[in-house]
Amino acid sequence: MHKILIILFLLIVQLTNLSANRGDSVYKKPASILAASNLKFVFPQIIKEFYKKYPNSSVHIQYNSSGQLADLILEGKKYDIFFAANSEYPKKIYKAKKSATKQKVYTRGLLILFVPSNLSLSEKGIKTLTDKKIKNITVANKADAPYGVASMEVLNNLKCCKNKVQYTSDIATAIDNVIWHGDAGFLSKSALYMIPENRKIEGKDWIEIDTKLYQPIMQAYVVSKQGQKNESARKFLNFIESDMGQEIFGANGYKAIKSKSSSDVKFCSKKRDSTSTILFANDELK
Repeated sequence: MHKILIILFLLIVQLTNLSANRGDSVYKKPASILAASNLKFVFPQIIKEFYKKYPNSSVHIQYNSSGQLADLILEGKKYDIFFAANSEYPKKIYKAKKSATKQKVYTRGLLILFVPSNLSLSEKGIKTLTDKKIKNITVANKADAPYGVASMEVLNNLKCCKNKVQYTSDIATAIDNVIWHGDAGFLSKSALYMIPENRKIEGKDWIEIDTKLYQPIMQAYVVSKQGQKNESARKFLNFIESDMGQEIFGANGYKAIKSKSSSDVKFCSKKRDSTSTILFANDELK
């Protein structure tokens, strides 16, 4: 009789553990991140430091243009966090009820102009684009890339050179065009990470575009319902918004942001702690 009771007790314990494990799995699985293409230069550095602080966490990142990622979400793709290259696509996702949170800015993007090194960029500045030696100006596809929209705003404000524009769907092609094919090109400042050292001298190879010539590129994210339950997603956002996370953005071609106040949006965490709350607030640029 005692043996039967012991066996029954062990079975109950085992079933309880299995049930608990199934309940915990949603919190322990890797965070599924959808990220704008311009982030592929800075996110590896952020993730490296993130894993140092949270060695037991895991994130899986898929890169693409913001527009294409937004379309995937609207079509039903599962995700935890969507990091876009503007605020409009996350806003669209929220309005479609495909996210649990409203959009929140996590950094501000900056635009640069890259030109062939044999031109007098330091003397002419952005007017170099009118040089007859420049046959093409590579621009990200404005249909789904916010940096492409910003690039065209610059040309519209300058009232020149739109006849030289050729669109590209990915940053790798844009970099290839400006480095090896003699094109001029608008790139995110973060893309400098991928430019050869001998071709990224400021004032000779590239200049930063005056921010008065284009609308601010305020990059925002949204979180899905399943993302609210994911512990790795929660910790990743904590890190993105931490001083260290913002310093990494600032050192890699972005304008860091600083949260002034918090809202009531919380992540669902089985174990409540002081890091369970993510700030969703209006942002002030540093």
